[in-house]
Amino acid sequence: MSHALSAAAPATLGTYARVTLESPDQVHLHAQLPFQDAPAPQCAQVGMGAVQFAATDGHPLHGHWFAPQHRPAHAVAVMAPATGVPQRYYHAFARWLAARGYAVLCFDYRGMGERSTTTTRGRTGMREWVRHDLSGALACAKARSTQSNRHLPLLWVGHSLGGNGLPLVQGLEHIHAVITLGSQFGYWKLWPRGWHRQVTRVFFGRWVPLWVRLTGTLPGWALGGGETLPGTAAMDWSRWGMSPGYFRDDPACQGWYQPDQFQGHMQLWSIEDDKTFGPVDAVDALAACFGQSGGQVERLHLHPRAVGRKAVGHFGVFQRVAEAKIWPLVLHHIEAKVPLLRPGVGAA
Repeated sequence: MSHALSAAAPATLGTYARVTLESPDQVHLHAQLPFQDAPAPQCAQVGMGAVQFAATDGHPLHGHWFAPQHRPAHAVAVMAPATGVPQRYYHAFARWLAARGYAVLCFDYRGMGERSTTTTRGRTGMREWVRHDLSGALACAKARSTQSNRHLPLLWVGHSLGGNGLPLVQGLEHIHAVITLGSQFGYWKLWPRGWHRQVTRVFFGRWVPLWVRLTGTLPGWALGGGETLPGTAAMDWSRWGMSPGYFRDDPACQGWYQPDQFQGHMQLWSIEDDKTFGPVDAVDALAACFGQSGGQVERLHLHPRAVGRKAVGHFGVFQRVAEAKIWPLVLHHIEAKVPLLRPGVGAA
């Protein structure tokens, strides 16, 4: 099915074939996958180790590596988190991916997670998250991928902000493959007309500034769940969400915007019942940012029926229940298009 991107998209418009998966028939779902499922993750042992690394502005960041214990990793992955979501939320997925031969980096943005302090929270902006923290995580993963004589392929898994910020990341040319889940170009007019659009306008234009004025932060409950956001980060997000060019209209970000550096294969997933955080048009607009890159960009749309679920939503893709069908489906789709990610290829 062809679909022209919304006229509000920030880049030269392209036409993407958005593939919608909505059949519960597993034969249909896997018809284009040329290999068998990997062994159950319970059959593999996974190690977990804490790591501290530097953002590209030198700020220390904290995370964990997950890796197979009894065999070499055949690829390296970054698990880039959503706004207000601590890294521990992704640990189950990271263990599952490591059981399939990936070395996986999970991390918290500065001012977030267990290592956050009042001092770091107070001066932390979303600009720093998407430019310096994401770029630092990529550099850390790149170093891991080249630490031996085997140069391993690099997979980026972005949830919401973790994919949203990719156009500003330094080093995109080093990424072989990208999966984004619920990642969007966050201008409010890209939300569906009616209730969702008006709620998004009020959220960015009124709700966020109100709570930052009252508390100096955006409380987690006012965000709809997750951790409390630093006031500076919340106000960056508010300004971007009200601007047609989103972060491209921020003078501080304009020199960082280089999506054309991406040369790999990208699959951007939207989810049928994720209209509050990652609606279809907003995901299409993020895809359009990479329209002038040398990489391959695919738009995929998941209906809960495709995985035998009544609901998935924005956060369901990383809940433990997704292990049975959603995680294998997403991983198989990217490995089908990027053979280097398959076991026995990247490790060669």
